[in-house]
Amino acid sequence: MNNIMNNYIRKDHDQTDNKPILNKRNKNTFTVFHQNICGLLNKKEELLNSLTKNSQQIICISEHYLNDEELEGITLHSYTLGAKFCRQMHKCGGVCIFVQNNIYYTAIDMDRYCNEKEIEICAIKLHISLHTIIIITVYRSPTGNIDYFLNNLEEALNHIYNNTMDIILCEDFNINYLIDNRDKQALNSLLTSYSLYSIIDFLTRIFNNSQTMIDNIFINKFKNENYLVFPRSTAYPTMMLRSLAYSIL
Repeated sequence: MNNIMNNYIRKDHDQTDNKPILNKRNKNTFTVFHQNICGLLNKKEELLNSLTKNSQQIICISEHYLNDEELEGITLHSYTLGAKFCRQMHKCGGVCIFVQNNIYYTAIDMDRYCNEKEIEICAIKLHISLHTIIIITVYRSPTGNIDYFLNNLEEALNHIYNNTMDIILCEDFNINYLIDNRDKQALNSLLTSYSLYSIIDFLTRIFNNSQTMIDNIFINKFKNENYLVFPRSTAYPTMMLRSLAYSIL
C-alpha cells in the first residue's frame, strides 16, 4: 500500500483555505482502521507496513477473498482475528476484524444475518475501562438485493443495539453517498433510527473516470463529538482505494 497519507484530518476543516486541520494523536486515542482490501493474502505485508507507523487497536477488513482455513492461517503481528465471515459458495467477498492483543473482546455471532453477496457481516464487543464498544464490519456486493440487505441489517442491529453502548459501523455497502437516491435515503433512514450517522465526507474510491464514496463509517457523532477521520490513500495503476481510520480522543 504505497503513498500512505499519514495526515490526521479533523471532522472540521479550515474554511479559509479549504485545507484539513492537522492534529497528532495522543496516547489515549482509540483508533479503528477500515480497508476494503480486495484480497488480503497478497497484500498482508503491505498492510503490516502501513500499520507500523500508525498503530490501530482495531483493523476492519472487507473483501478479504479468503475461506475459513486461509483466514485463520493469516498472522498479523500483535493482532488476533476477532470475528469473520467467509464465503462458502462464491469467490471473493468476506469480512473480518482483527483486534490488538492487549484488548479484551468477545465475538458476536452474526452468521444468521449473513447471506453471500447480499450481506456479509461480523462484529465484536470491546470492554475498555468502563466503556462497551461494538465494532461492526459489513460488506454488500453491488449485485445484492437492496431490500433484502436493509431487512437483514435491521435485524442485525436490533440484535446488537443498546443505547448504553457505542457502535462503530465500518462498511462497504456499495451505496454511493455522493448520489442522493432511494438506496441512500433508505439506508440513512434505517441507520439514523439507531443514532448512526456517516462521518466520511471525502472520496473513497477512484477508478479511471469514476469517483465514488461507497466506503463509510457510521457512529453516533452527537454522542461522540471528539473524533478524527484519517483518509489514507492506497495507490494502484488505475484505482485508488481509501483506507479509513476513525479515532476517539
